[in-house]
Amino acid sequence: MRILFIEPPKDIWFVMGEYVPAPYGIIQLAAYLEKKVNNVEIDILDCNAQQIDWKGLEKRIESLQPDIVASSALATCNTYVVVRTLEIAKKINPNILTITGGQHFSALVQESLKNYSIIDVIVRGEGEKTLVELVRNAGKKLFFPKIKGISYRYKGKIYHNLSRPLIDNLNELPYPGYHLVEDIIQKYHFAAMAGRKAPYALIEGSRGCSHRCTFCTQWRH
Repeated sequence: MRILFIEPPKDIWFVMGEYVPAPYGIIQLAAYLEKKVNNVEIDILDCNAQQIDWKGLEKRIESLQPDIVASSALATCNTYVVVRTLEIAKKINPNILTITGGQHFSALVQESLKNYSIIDVIVRGEGEKTLVELVRNAGKKLFFPKIKGISYRYKGKIYHNLSRPLIDNLNELPYPGYHLVEDIIQKYHFAAMAGRKAPYALIEGSRGCSHRCTFCTQWRH
């Protein structure tokens, strides 16, 4: 089983200046998957750091021939690049299982599956345990109804499974899989904070946010 995690090509948010962050979400998921599932090949394409354009992404998917493509998503501003990424995967091989998640797709799951037929599965909420179950049972579509935390399409119909409870003990999570992007880790930087050449990484200090700022929607997710 080969799973390809993709950070799609996208414009860097101009407010942040010269800014290329590590794809924290997918390297966290990949590290947990690596810990829990045997006989799985994991590849990560960070199109921003590796300067891979859409044509280059198509060539990489053709070369790697993954069984599963999981695209980084996070927020609404990334919706269309995620859709384009998964369209490319399906164009190359319609049998690739396409997966995404994040705040936008979790909140608008019915609308997303209805409008974008190239999305096979949306992982709602926390993705670590859900993704492990999906990968273990990727070839067994009849097992999908037993997997909590997913919405999916099967034979033209959309199904929403029960939500998955939050992980009880966050200490069971491994450190993010920076070793999976070791060959490009020097590309990650935030010039406004530490300069162009200084190494840069992200840290999650908590699950979600304990504040309720009126100008911010993040705490609701």
